[in-house]
Amino acid sequence: MLQKIRWFLSLLAVLVVVIVAFQNQDSVPLTILFFSGEYPLTLLLLGCSGVSFVLGCLMTAWRIRSRHKAQAARTQSARESETKQQDAPTQKASSTKKNGVADNQTAEASIGLDQEAT
Repeated sequence: MLQKIRWFLSLLAVLVVVIVAFQNQDSVPLTILFFSGEYPLTLLLLGCSGVSFVLGCLMTAWRIRSRHKAQAARTQSARESETKQQDAPTQKASSTKKNGVADNQTAEASIGLDQEAT
């Protein structure tokens, strides 16, 4: 529904620009830096509107791209931290097993249960 409202408002804005542009057909002098001349106001209004539209599209695409890059970075970071959390218990368990074996050997030696003694 919201998308339909956006399309309607965009179409209405384009229609208003076109109507205003074609109602103002007088020639006006234009000087930009080293370029000067007399041009129809219709051409200038439509040209400025077109340039504004293209710049708006480029800025929107840039914002969407930066959002996607940030989202991808957050997803990658979450995956890395999840992998680290899954690996941590495995490493802890293996080090506990090693310590347990060493502790058992120390305990056996302290009470004289060496295999050589039997």
